Amino acid sequence: MNVARSVRGPSTLAPCALSRTGWLAEQPADFRERMVALGRWRTFRAGQSLCEVGDDSNGVFGLETGLVDLSIPISDDEMVTVHRAGPGLWGGDSALFSGVPRIASLTAHTESLVFVIPAHALKQYIAERPADLLHFYRLSHKNFELALRALADAIALPPRARFARLLLRLASGSDLIHATQTELGKLAGMSRAAFRRAFSELIAAGIVKTEYGKVRIKDRAALEAEAARR
Repeated sequence: MNVARSVRGPSTLAPCALSRTGWLAEQPADFRERMVALGRWRTFRAGQSLCEVGDDSNGVFGLETGLVDLSIPISDDEMVTVHRAGPGLWGGDSALFSGVPRIASLTAHTESLVFVIPAHALKQYIAERPADLLHFYRLSHKNFELALRALADAIALPPRARFARLLLRLASGSDLIHATQTELGKLAGMSRAAFRRAFSELIAAGIVKTEYGKVRIKDRAALEAEAARR
């Protein structure tokens, strides 16, 4: 059975990525401390599922290290990966508080350390502190905003700028992107010809280079300039 490992984590998130970036880092200190007290750390191996479409919510989770893929169904028997997220990702709130099954699957792309706040503990917590539901509305708003921005990029940007933004998002502050060209093509959501042209132009300009199973950003300033083009 493919079960995630529970691991003992720090009593606070102070030394962690989740204390510096993402939804919980932006909330008041007393609320952060109460969430830390409710949660636990779990490690997911590469390829292991965090949650599946149709599952009931098992809680809210934040990604401390690693990469996870978000996939949605486009038919009864086909899933498509639409996003790869790095540290700072938080999710699981919408299925939990709406009481409906999950509409997306999350899978660890690399070994990932995840902070999980269990559903039963959160429901009891909100029953006792209903005003704190506001903080979870902020999480839903943050994720909805990200989805709208991705949709706007897909509709309004030329292929090269759109691909540059994808690379910057996947890099997550690093200069190394853990993705093959096939994976990048799927994540870009572009035609094969448009993807190949955009990628080859960035390589020819010396902005990025390919490595085995990876892409390295050689000139971040130039890539940011490409992402800003209209």
